[in-house]
Amino acid sequence: MPFTLTHEDSERDWQKVKNEFQQKYLLKQQQVNLGYFSEFTIRGWQQSIYVGDEEVVLPADWQACNYGNIRWQKSYVTAGTIRFVNIKTREKASLIFQLGGGTYRFTT
Repeated sequence: MPFTLTHEDSERDWQKVKNEFQQKYLLKQQQVNLGYFSEFTIRGWQQSIYVGDEEVVLPADWQACNYGNIRWQKSYVTAGTIRFVNIKTREKASLIFQLGGGTYRFTT
């Protein structure tokens, strides 16, 4: 029986990234609140966003272009922006965290 392999990376778009990020972000928040650990970081690195030890792969041709860490603890979240660039089109996107309660937004 013939079959084809599909590459998830080529089918990824920003909506999939946002949904996956939200799921992993909420999971890590719950784990901190349950006492599994005291904090976690969010950072962009190469073609991924890391939420603690969980990886969210960016869409094809996108990469992080700054490597700052956003620190999440029960009592506060540091402010910060992770920037992304499409290496072919030079489009830009950002993941922006506000200081305080952990409110974030993507600009794409």
